[in-house]
Amino acid sequence: MQGWVTLALLLSLGVKRSLTQNGLGEPPVPRGLTSNPDLPAQTLSLRWQSDSSLFDLEIFHTELMNVVLNETVAVKADPVTGLHSWTWHSPLPLECTSLSVHIRARNQLSVSQWSPLQTIPGSDIPVKSESYMFPQDKMVPVGSNMSFCCIVKEKEDFKEIMYGRQEMNATRLSRRTYAITVTNQPASGNTGTNVICFSQRLTLTGAVVFVGYPPGDEGLVCETRDLASAECSWKKGRDTRLRMKRSRTKYTLNGRDCLEANEKKTWWCSSKVWEENWTLVARNPLGTVQLTDSAQLTDRVHLLAPANVTVVEVKAWSATLQWSWSVAAYKKLEMVCQLRLFTHELSSTRNYGGPGLSSVVLEGLWPDSDYTVTLRCGSKHSFWKWGDESGPYRIHTKMDRPDALDVWMWMDSSNTGCVFWKPLSVRKSHGALDGYEVSQSSAEEDGWTTVSLPPGNFSYPIILNNSSDITVAVAARNPAGLSQPSTVTTPAYRADSQLSVSELLGTNGSFVLSWEPNVNASSGYVVEWFPTGCSGLCPVDWKKLPESDSSFTVNSDSLVAGVRYTVSVYSLSTGAPLLLQRWQGYSQEMIPSQSVSELSPNQTGSDVLLSWRATDMKQQRGFIRGYTIYLANAAHLDLIANITDPEVQSYRVKGLSLSSYKFVVKAYTSAGEDAGATVAIKMEMDTDMLFVGILVPLGIMFCCLILISICCYKKREWVKKAFYPEIPGPKVPGDWSSPQGPLDVKPSPHSLVHIVESPEWDFTKEGLFPVPEEEEESENDNIEVDTDSDEPALLRYYNQVVGDGSHSNQVSDSSGSSTASVGSTQTEITYAGIQSPTSSQGVCGGGSYRPQMQSVAGPKIEFEADFQDDGLNTGYKPQGSWQLDSPEAENLSGSLGSPTSVTSSQFLIPECSEEKPQPPNTWFHNLLSGKS
Repeated sequence: MQGWVTLALLLSLGVKRSLTQNGLGEPPVPRGLTSNPDLPAQTLSLRWQSDSSLFDLEIFHTELMNVVLNETVAVKADPVTGLHSWTWHSPLPLECTSLSVHIRARNQLSVSQWSPLQTIPGSDIPVKSESYMFPQDKMVPVGSNMSFCCIVKEKEDFKEIMYGRQEMNATRLSRRTYAITVTNQPASGNTGTNVICFSQRLTLTGAVVFVGYPPGDEGLVCETRDLASAECSWKKGRDTRLRMKRSRTKYTLNGRDCLEANEKKTWWCSSKVWEENWTLVARNPLGTVQLTDSAQLTDRVHLLAPANVTVVEVKAWSATLQWSWSVAAYKKLEMVCQLRLFTHELSSTRNYGGPGLSSVVLEGLWPDSDYTVTLRCGSKHSFWKWGDESGPYRIHTKMDRPDALDVWMWMDSSNTGCVFWKPLSVRKSHGALDGYEVSQSSAEEDGWTTVSLPPGNFSYPIILNNSSDITVAVAARNPAGLSQPSTVTTPAYRADSQLSVSELLGTNGSFVLSWEPNVNASSGYVVEWFPTGCSGLCPVDWKKLPESDSSFTVNSDSLVAGVRYTVSVYSLSTGAPLLLQRWQGYSQEMIPSQSVSELSPNQTGSDVLLSWRATDMKQQRGFIRGYTIYLANAAHLDLIANITDPEVQSYRVKGLSLSSYKFVVKAYTSAGEDAGATVAIKMEMDTDMLFVGILVPLGIMFCCLILISICCYKKREWVKKAFYPEIPGPKVPGDWSSPQGPLDVKPSPHSLVHIVESPEWDFTKEGLFPVPEEEEESENDNIEVDTDSDEPALLRYYNQVVGDGSHSNQVSDSSGSSTASVGSTQTEITYAGIQSPTSSQGVCGGGSYRPQMQSVAGPKIEFEADFQDDGLNTGYKPQGSWQLDSPEAENLSGSLGSPTSVTSSQFLIPECSEEKPQPPNTWFHNLLSGKS
């Protein structure tokens, strides 16, 4: 029975082992689990024994049993030892807290039991009661993530963890341990980044982390300085930010440490032997860089600087430079050397070549000049680079005679001129100048007349000769001697030799000139310019050009904007310069700086004449293109006229009313108008024109009268016949010399004379007024009256009121009544009141019939005699005077004055002294008759 039990056990064990080997049974628990922590690397290495190759691993924080890792891994056994090994990298330092780990095997269908817990103690165990911070002085690359933990001292309360100046969120790992994680860390400063742990009362502990870069060096180059050894250099990369000595980058060249690189900080490394192939390794805690280079010795020759540079011979135009070499192998080396000369802020480079070159001759130097020389050389065969440069060496050349002067002649408008020359530069003077010598000669004089001038003079006045040319020579003098004389010939002065001046416009502040080539310009041309209108010593400038040029640009640096320049072109030959063309213009026009002057208004009727004077040429600052006239109102200017002719300096404003006006006149150039000149005027009544308006018509009328008088005088006979014919005197037929007798008048049965019964006269009543019966009777005044007719004369009388002082041409009657006897053949009729002017000329004053004037025997009425009208003298009038000395005068006084009185003893028409009537004695009559 016991044997059967034993056999069954053996069979069961064999079956179980067979199932396990086939992966069908439960695998055995891994055996011999051991752990090996690497604190700096924060890794935990595990080892165990097992027949399986697949395992489950779990890692815990021991105190709180928080799972840190739960992972299934496939691990094969080492064929030699038969042990399984696996390494875990902890995100936290292993010192932060205790860790526990166990393992189990796994097959296809089942897993084994967990192995016993393996505990790795941390720094937070009760035995250690101090405060700690992990990790300490860690070096990590920029951008990495990192965890820090703080172990709080016993009986202290945790507060916070600061990363630099930033407060971090902490996670509790155990009773005393707190941790933080920093992601994407930036580069730290020179002293690293501080991580500090604080309690409620004080600072507990802290750590420093160094965040930097791995080496970044590049560009390894090896060369020889002495044709035997090697010196390798490279370009250092970016700053690693690792300042601790143990974290600095270390270099090795072909396996040999390069201490010079760190100590001298020149980033080069030397070798006593040229090896042609070179390898440089740069290493720091964060990484490694490897650089390589290869070259032949003769291809990498870098010469040292020349030594003992000196000048062995110095002349005015050259100098000999000498030096030595500190390496004997250079004496056979084919090399090229470069010299650099510096003088007056200018530099030049010259190259020289030869085997073992140790001296050169510097040609083309300037006399009396300071030079600074530097020298460097290189291998001519397979030139690699220039060697080191020598220190600066100073050279001062000797003096020489000055260069020839640039001389020109300028003539003014009189018989005087001036010779100008340009000052020599330092290079052209070849030494400090002592002065100038000016010599003058003409065809009329033998030899030269020489004067010396101090070095500050650059002109000399001359007097032009009207008969011959004058030649002037100017030379500069320094301690080394005189320069070659420069000559210029002045032409004989001719006042009519000036050409017409053309207008010249500037272009971008310059004058662009061109002219027709002249066949006589064998020595070229001279372009001359100076300010127009200058007086005294003008600032004349000029430029000499070769004969092939026919254009030139006067640059703006020698011109001033707003200044008028006179520009001339002369041709040069063996004789005197010949003026070809002349311009005047502005390099840049500006608005006038001064307004027009002497602006004055002058009123002429309703017009105002504005006149002014142009601005002086210096204030014009441009060609005056015209003038604008404005009427100034309260707030603006109204344009009246734009005068485009600059020669016009007056303008008439027409049709202005009586008021006050203010006018503004502005001159303008192509740049614009000036500020303007203002003048005011008050329009007043033009009395002169009123007088003219009166006197002119009077004068015209007077002239017309004179002309008419002259014409009438010339044609006086015709005018007399046409307008003033002679009227023949009356001719009485028969013999009037017989004795006078009574005149019988037969009364007419139809008498028109009204007989007034009462002879008394009432002055208040109407009188009788005689009027011709028909108007046509006046037209027949010249017809001879038939005195022999028996028909009575017809008279018509009208009543008319006569008042005192009446002076009408027709005077009212002053007589009383007339009586008549009807039954008698003799009727005595008395007329009274018939108009009769008192004649002062006698009885024949008018040459026509006038009524007799004599008062009657009735009441005597005195009539005024001033009613005489000269216009009535032209016709026949009754007689106006009676001779009272006749025998019948006394007896006939009662009837005198009546032309029909039968008792009249006087003839109706008295005798005249002459047969022809006398015309009136007037100036017009005298004029027509030619009397004086």
